[in-house]
Amino acid sequence: MTLTWLRAHLVPHIWVLNLTHSVHNDEPLKSDQTTHNPGSPVLTTTWSTHGVDIYAVGSPYAFDVADTLSRLGITARSVDNLGGADERLPGLCTPEQVSPLPFALGLSSSTGRMAAAARAITDGWREAIALVDPTAAVSERATVGHGAYANAGVVVSAYAELGCFVSVNRSSSIGHDCVLEFGVGTGPGVVLAGGVHVGVGAFIGAGAVILPGVRVGQGATVGAGAVVTKDVAAWTTVVGNPARPLATKDPAN
Repeated sequence: MTLTWLRAHLVPHIWVLNLTHSVHNDEPLKSDQTTHNPGSPVLTTTWSTHGVDIYAVGSPYAFDVADTLSRLGITARSVDNLGGADERLPGLCTPEQVSPLPFALGLSSSTGRMAAAARAITDGWREAIALVDPTAAVSERATVGHGAYANAGVVVSAYAELGCFVSVNRSSSIGHDCVLEFGVGTGPGVVLAGGVHVGVGAFIGAGAVILPGVRVGQGATVGAGAVVTKDVAAWTTVVGNPARPLATKDPAN
């Protein structure tokens, strides 16, 4: 399943929320706060009171999502689409047992999130929420795509853009004017200085630092703890301080 296939199948079902009004306000979202693609379903205004599904819960990261929902006072239901999920997850069920609610993803990796998003839509889950932990500090001038998740302690600065189904892990800092495209994921404690651009499906490992204005290509991987001082080519893995190329991936995979 390639990134091209995933984007083609997800584009009709994704849309963007501008955070002029915070996602974790007490008041439910209003339909005039959303901008959606033609033909897309409009975001429900009542997900905060009717609960949220965590779809694809095979990773322990699902507990982070559940904790965020709990801190927001929102009931979580854990939808195990593959089987074998941790029985301690709240409201554990299978897709066949329930009717879809608005959903967030329970995975952190870029490829896992994009594949799970495609599977969720195939299984009937269509309303992906923009989820921001109440301990995160997200500028009212930032933009967060639906399906994106800002975990506990995250900072997102002015005019940064988190694309649809992006995951920013615990205590990461996203500088001003950064762009994280569709499906980007980060590990905990990542620092992106101002104006960094991260391409579709790239992953930034725990504790990595990317200096101002650097571009990270589609499908690239930045290793944990790396310090990236110059652009990273698409489908390339870089590691170290300063970061250097380690390997190149096959885009077909």
